Amino acid sequence: MRLREVKTLIHGQPTTDGNKVPLVRLLPGAGMHGGDAFRLMDPFLLMDHFGPMVLSPGTDAGFPPHPHRGFQTLTYMMQGAFRHRDSTGGHGLLEPGGAQLMNAGSGIVHEEMPVPEHLETGGAIEGVQLWINLPITEKGSQPGYTDLHADMMPWQAFPGGRLRALAGEWMGCKGPAETPAKIAYAHVELEAGGHFEHVIPEGFQAAVVLLHGDAEVSGQALASDTVAVLDEAGEGVCVESAQGASLMIMAGLPLREPIAHYGPFVMNTPVEIQRAFEDYHSGKMGVLD
Repeated sequence: MRLREVKTLIHGQPTTDGNKVPLVRLLPGAGMHGGDAFRLMDPFLLMDHFGPMVLSPGTDAGFPPHPHRGFQTLTYMMQGAFRHRDSTGGHGLLEPGGAQLMNAGSGIVHEEMPVPEHLETGGAIEGVQLWINLPITEKGSQPGYTDLHADMMPWQAFPGGRLRALAGEWMGCKGPAETPAKIAYAHVELEAGGHFEHVIPEGFQAAVVLLHGDAEVSGQALASDTVAVLDEAGEGVCVESAQGASLMIMAGLPLREPIAHYGPFVMNTPVEIQRAFEDYHSGKMGVLD
């Protein structure tokens, strides 16, 4: 198998979001703005590694009510728990090893906040949120929310590591996240001296994201919270680790459609962005009590 080479390295930028939640913004990279930034990993728009952080008792760090339109969010939890509520009546509990897929579609207001136990006693929080663009034909789709429990995504062992499939085909199993955009997304943990190889579908853009530990992708060493965007030429990817690693691998078929973005909205034209703000402020996306 001819391996894909690393085309671009993107070093994550520490920041905060929501109610003082520390995170590393992995995509888009520093200095990248507008549609060009989002086209780098089309159909993926944004990726945040939030935490790891330890909540002190009484801390309410989380993501209070805020709107979205025009894309989907896939949030994966590695430590701790968040509770989800949204303006469609959707609600759920995001626990370690589980995920939630939210379709913002025509517009939704939602929140992710610590569970009561964390508010009372404190605890560790860590996860990854990925924004996935919707094609033009789905921008006005019905908003909604789906819980993806850990038992729907069991670890799959391989020599030197293990894999959890969130979306797409991996090691003979299929991840439960179904999206209009064609994607594949997995969490891989490598032991010291472990390596992992996998085929990347033809035409898909792909990247390896190192969260913790050390890794090499096609001979290119990565630092923690770094995105290795792969070249389009080649059939697959190989990741190796000397000391052990936790990483995400993502691949998607580009939509190649116009992108207009501002804040929590991703549409196709500036006029649609303006309409999104108007609809949100007039309550057309619903409200949270």
